[in-house]
Amino acid sequence: MTAITDFFQKIQNQIVEIQTTINQIKTSWENFQKFWDLFFTLVPWEVLLLLIFSVILLSLFNSVSPKTPKANLTIAVLLLSALWIYFWGLFSKEISYGKPIVASLYILIPLHAIGLGQWVYGFGKKLYWKKRRMQPKTWEFALHQLSSDYHKLIGNAHLFHENIQENRNSLLEEIKRMEQSIQGIKSLLLQEKQTDTKNSEEP
Repeated sequence: MTAITDFFQKIQNQIVEIQTTINQIKTSWENFQKFWDLFFTLVPWEVLLLLIFSVILLSLFNSVSPKTPKANLTIAVLLLSALWIYFWGLFSKEISYGKPIVASLYILIPLHAIGLGQWVYGFGKKLYWKKRRMQPKTWEFALHQLSSDYHKLIGNAHLFHENIQENRNSLLEEIKRMEQSIQGIKSLLLQEKQTDTKNSEEP
């Protein structure tokens, strides 16, 4: 009797395990569906298709120019978007530019966001230091900056003396910075001259 009870108990346990497994699979599938529903709510399915074909075309472009993957992907996206609009115009009376443009922006904006941010940061930093060099507030800062730029220029000139032409742009940039520092010292001298003139004119 005990053996029969144990047998049915095992069968019942197995049935419970099977039901649990089925419920887990069902829950996982529902979560999977919810994820993709949310994904395609945020990202149109056209973006995924455009990205897939762009990657395929990118592999061809990279075989020709492997050193420019970002530019290659940009060209691939723009080319496929243009083909999309062209074929849409062939088979439809009204051409919709919205979907191809939006799909392209979904790919191109993240692709170039980091590079654009780095460019903006570098440009802002360059303007900031140019202003500080050309409009120093104190003699100490102006002299320190001129000394720093001078030593950096001399150091790079000695470093690149065997291949000056290859590093010409770098040296010209260093000279430009030093000229800005000299201009800053001139501006301080002119300020002091104007101050002395005003003081001498006062009764």
